[in-house]
Amino acid sequence: MTRALVVVPAGLSIEAAARLARRHRARVLAARLGARWAGVTRAGLDHALRLGLETVPIRAILWLVPITDPGTPEVVVRRRLEPGMPFLLVAGSDGPAGAVLADEIARPTLRLSLADQLERLRAPIARLLVQAGAIADTHGWPVAAVGGLVRDLLRGGAPRPPGDLDLTVQGDARILARALAEALAGEVRDRPREHPTFLTATVDLARGHRVDVTTARRERYRVPGALPEVEPASLEEDLWRRDFSVNALAVRLDRGAWGQVLDPTAGLEDLRRRRIRVLHPMSFIEDPTRLFRAVRFAVRLGGRLEPATRRLFAEAVRLAAYPALSGDRLRAELTLARRQPDAATVLTRLGRMGAFRLLLPRYRFASETETRLDRVAALSGRLPVTPETEEALHLLALTAHLGAPDRDAWLARLGLAPGQRAALERAVRRATDVLGRLAGARGADDAYATLRHVPELPAAWTRVCAGRSAARTYVERYLVEWRAIRPLVTGDDLQALGLVPGPAVGRLLDELRAAQATGRIRTRSAALRWARRAVALTGEGPRLASATIETRPTRAGRKGG
Repeated sequence: MTRALVVVPAGLSIEAAARLARRHRARVLAARLGARWAGVTRAGLDHALRLGLETVPIRAILWLVPITDPGTPEVVVRRRLEPGMPFLLVAGSDGPAGAVLADEIARPTLRLSLADQLERLRAPIARLLVQAGAIADTHGWPVAAVGGLVRDLLRGGAPRPPGDLDLTVQGDARILARALAEALAGEVRDRPREHPTFLTATVDLARGHRVDVTTARRERYRVPGALPEVEPASLEEDLWRRDFSVNALAVRLDRGAWGQVLDPTAGLEDLRRRRIRVLHPMSFIEDPTRLFRAVRFAVRLGGRLEPATRRLFAEAVRLAAYPALSGDRLRAELTLARRQPDAATVLTRLGRMGAFRLLLPRYRFASETETRLDRVAALSGRLPVTPETEEALHLLALTAHLGAPDRDAWLARLGLAPGQRAALERAVRRATDVLGRLAGARGADDAYATLRHVPELPAAWTRVCAGRSAARTYVERYLVEWRAIRPLVTGDDLQALGLVPGPAVGRLLDELRAAQATGRIRTRSAALRWARRAVALTGEGPRLASATIETRPTRAGRKGG
């Protein structure tokens, strides 16, 4: 135990806390957070100062840690100092009197192998992993699979397709990627894409799959929210620099260690307990996009953020403004959240935990927002809309409760162009107008007349806003059926009947489409009879309501012909 510890108020600025630590030569600073104790090491304070956090309250970087009695047996202390826990506080008469630092405790490691599971993988995945190991062996490089494949194997589930593979090599990722692409020539679409700044390369496989190869590295952040500076490191250092313990699991692929599991951060236990645990107290501040990833992992694993991680999440949100964090990165994370199988749950949790304050510091998640997200999810796949429209529906669901200036600011921070933001604003106004008109519709004729020229996005947003009202049926019919209707007669047919080419042709076809949509004309023969009478009445073509229309279906019509 070291007694080089100082107790400080949680609201003290990091700069003042660092001065206090230097004056007292303290290795640890501790502060009370409600009923809990938390602290930060001297190294942590120095790191916060390098990030430019001098004026930030020290509570933003405090790590919740256990406090134990001086008589606690050593074996219990070792057990409580789990990986990722930098120290443990030792109680005195009126608060912490000292600390036991984790880096002064040697931890035993358990050896675990997934060699048998690797051997049972499907051929495409197995061949790729064997090739990666063999290539690394020729250079004497340790190489490991990381990410989703390893989690799937450790959980006993079926591994994901090759497109989700991530490899980390204690060597040159670019050389490994090139050799891997050459070995898998029949399955590779193009030359590997290399990213020298981040020591990574990507091999694009057939059917849109992908393998990301990364040089094992350590990272250094200059300011919160900026992309890191990287340099080569060992596999274990690479795992420690990651975001969460469940993402710091690896399995070796090189021949000498084939199948060996690397778990320096005790991620396996967190995986079993479905617990998301951040690895560093400033992890979310260094890279705020990890807020999105934390929630995605929690929902995907059916788990939760452990208390210290949840508190650090809230502190990172409290800082809110991260000028170095680009809108493109925020949008990429939001896109990944939208594409999750349970997107509504992910987005709702992000909203309730405050993550969208990264886009607008005064943003508040409203109950109606959750309702709209659920409706968007319920309609996904049911309505024939484009991916762009689905993205826009999620953005509208998240921002519809905001005033127009705040909504525009939120979307601008996300990196949307002015034209895209204007299109979303028009969709909001158009949906309000359409809902009002549909409320007074006296049947399908009125509803079709209201909807027939409404673009896809405003119509789809109208359906989200319609809730359980009668308007929802009309909007769904419009999106699924009405807008896909083709007239049973063509412009050529009308001209053959004597109609002079001009605006009347389009008007009559539009009226005919309306009659088909509402079921008043069902067959081509009925459409032709109407067209003859309409053309005969006037060269300009009368409105459908003034024409004598044969609406009784023929024998073929009654049979659906």
